[in-house]
Amino acid sequence: FEAMQPPAVFISIGRGIAVDEDALNRALDSKSIAGAALDVFRTEPLPVTSALWDRENVLLTAHNADYTEDYFRRGWEVWMENFEAYTNKQPLVTPVDYVAGY
Repeated sequence: FEAMQPPAVFISIGRGIAVDEDALNRALDSKSIAGAALDVFRTEPLPVTSALWDRENVLLTAHNADYTEDYFRRGWEVWMENFEAYTNKQPLVTPVDYVAGY
């Protein structure tokens, strides 16, 4: 967070373990960044004891911010594409990368 400018807002939509929430809280306390928007957390759901809940300059969203009108249709399409690839001994369209951890 030290590399960020004071008017910057930190946005996290990736993996909760990638963010040092203690360091984020320190950056928010010191006003070295303007705020944060968070969709993922180290522990999900975010514990009620987290200081992030009480901050006016932090936007918290559920970890399904991608829930759109076509969410279920698209999920089924991806599942079918993977099933077809699997049954035809082809690579999956959403492979698991055990080295990367997802």
